[in-house]
Amino acid sequence: MAGRRKTLLELRHPFFLPMWRRVLLVALLAGWVGLEIAMGNVIWALLAGGIGVYAGYVFFFAFDQDNPPEP
Repeated sequence: MAGRRKTLLELRHPFFLPMWRRVLLVALLAGWVGLEIAMGNVIWALLAGGIGVYAGYVFFFAFDQDNPPEP
């Protein structure tokens, strides 16, 4: 995709081609949400949860492994 604009959360990067990296990132975000809830930080939990939901969608529903983006 030539001319594609870089974003803050560039989740369609070739680094994330292996499935274990995508699963690990979503699991770490879920753990972060649990930690923030346990500490009573609801705003940070919502922020981490939102990023986790977005990452889960990009990684498991919209990720095109057959057509990886160019670095």
